[in-house]
Amino acid sequence: MRANRLALILTVSLFLALTPTLKAQGGHFEFSGHYGRWSLNLLGPTAEKLINDAIDTELRDRILETIQEDHPSLTLTAYDQSVTFDSSGDDFGASFRWYPRGHHGSFSLGVSVEKSTFKILPLASAEMGLQDQDTLETATFQGNADASAVIKATSFLVTFRWDIIPRAIIHPYITFGGGISTSKALDDSAVAYAYSGQLSGGSIPTETVEGSESKTLRELRDEALADEENKFPVPNFLPFIQLNLGLKVRLMKSIHLFVDAGVFDGFMATAGIALRI
Repeated sequence: MRANRLALILTVSLFLALTPTLKAQGGHFEFSGHYGRWSLNLLGPTAEKLINDAIDTELRDRILETIQEDHPSLTLTAYDQSVTFDSSGDDFGASFRWYPRGHHGSFSLGVSVEKSTFKILPLASAEMGLQDQDTLETATFQGNADASAVIKATSFLVTFRWDIIPRAIIHPYITFGGGISTSKALDDSAVAYAYSGQLSGGSIPTETVEGSESKTLRELRDEALADEENKFPVPNFLPFIQLNLGLKVRLMKSIHLFVDAGVFDGFMATAGIALRI
């Protein structure tokens, strides 16, 4: 928390320090606040396939390990999994922009602070075929699993914007940029799952098999760093990419309303108000 406040104070201080110099060069500033809704649902079947591929091995291995705690002679012979998927999230942000050519300039450079919460919520059904190595009897497991990936991040972005026909009362714009989160996002974000189902077959009486686990992104990162087979660098922050199209409405000379939609590590629709200085 202290690091987040320090970064915000430094960002604001930098812009306040630069304001007289940049204003003297003929430009002007714009301060804005915004709120956005985030989702991955527009990806549809593609998102379900990506999630299914990501959790397929992990979920299978966890269920099998739980079964083998009580039935060590059972081995896997078949496995099938299907996933349905949902996601949601929101974002609060504030930004400073500099228009070097003044009120009617097209290009602007901005710095924003974003506070985001993103949730990915897949549900999976699993069917497993097993065989006893000693007796050759077969068994089956049928169950369901629910998982959640909750990303909570404070991030800092640098963006480039082009207002199209900026003199018009209503005009479009395009924004492109990127940035990173603070390292605390790895502690505040977590991945969790829980599964439950019925094991039956042969001499095994029908019984319930269940389990759950939760880990922060920092724990997952540390595990990846400890893996000697991992050949890829694991960052201490979350990267963010932004690309969106928007529409601005000038209420007064210095007050604008805006809405936009596009990419923000997913899909995000945003609305806000801007004050030009």
